[in-house]
Amino acid sequence: MRTRKWYVLAVTPMFLLAARGLYADFRAGYYTPAGPETIHQTLPNIVSTDATYDAGQYPIYYPELAAGDGKDDVENNCELCHSPRYITMQPVMPPQAWSDEVNKMRKTYGASIPDDTAQKIIQYLGTHYTPETRKR
Repeated sequence: MRTRKWYVLAVTPMFLLAARGLYADFRAGYYTPAGPETIHQTLPNIVSTDATYDAGQYPIYYPELAAGDGKDDVENNCELCHSPRYITMQPVMPPQAWSDEVNKMRKTYGASIPDDTAQKIIQYLGTHYTPETRKR
């Protein structure tokens, strides 16, 4: 009987500490509604009658592709899946890497580009977007 009392007296404080910790973790994510002790930021007193505001679609950067034979093929086929930014923002690549990219788009991602058109696109990208021709 005496051992049981000793055990209860030893375990009870540990249990209470653990329960207190769990309760604190539970309450940590609870945010009380705003009360008088919260800080409120006042709006500025600037009233402008000459300002014009317009809300519209966020402007999308649409880069101009280099002029050349195959540009239309790129615009008509590649832009069905992605923006031309994917072309202009690629790291500088040699012509063989462009061939690999176009083939990856066709074989891995399922781009429905005919063989002859794919060759034109590869030729265009390999001509205008290589280390030698890329604008710095």
